[in-house]
Amino acid sequence: MTEDGTATFHFINGPCKAVPPEGFEEYFGNPPYFRFIEPDQDVEKTEDDDVLARIREFPDCETPEDTMRELMREGIASSHRSTDNALKYLVKIMEERGPFDGIIGYSEGATVAATLLLHEQRRLLKKGIKPMFKYAIFFAGWPPVDPDTHAMILSDETDIMIEIPTCHIIGSLDPYVHGSLALFNVCDPDTAYLFDHAKGHTLPRDKETVRELGDVVREAIRTYDIHM
Repeated sequence: MTEDGTATFHFINGPCKAVPPEGFEEYFGNPPYFRFIEPDQDVEKTEDDDVLARIREFPDCETPEDTMRELMREGIASSHRSTDNALKYLVKIMEERGPFDGIIGYSEGATVAATLLLHEQRRLLKKGIKPMFKYAIFFAGWPPVDPDTHAMILSDETDIMIEIPTCHIIGSLDPYVHGSLALFNVCDPDTAYLFDHAKGHTLPRDKETVRELGDVVREAIRTYDIHM
């Protein structure tokens, strides 16, 4: 997409140092590792209080929303302060390096990106500040949290919705696919596009799938008059 002039990209790391869960060290490549959200430092916690530790035994319930509720059951350490800091970190980048027309996030990054979009929507209502982003691409994401209450946003509990057009790249073999579907369910159904690359919790890499995904994004750019 860069080569044909469709879009340019600005990549960032999360602001927090990360330690992969046991057994996942090779999955993320060579260190250093970063994340956007971590358990708040003043909370007394054990390893299992960190949601990253719980992905080793990811639940599989009847609905995506039930799965996420089970994952975030009582005992997860608070990350309210960390979430607020992540939003401030991203807003600062937007102000200093933007404007940006779209946002892309993978896994935890997709959750943070979705939360940032809700922050923009809330800021518009409260302060009249027009949102910057017009389009979002989520790879293997999980649902956002409410920027004010920090509660996870689930479609069977609230009418809150991400309003801009979105593209959701999921893998049907992803053990965490219910997280991706729970995110899809809190986006505008009229403009949310689901793209299944039929693999796991990974980015699609084969040329044909990447080409097809590029065409989906180009079509969205034309349809919604987005300039990236």
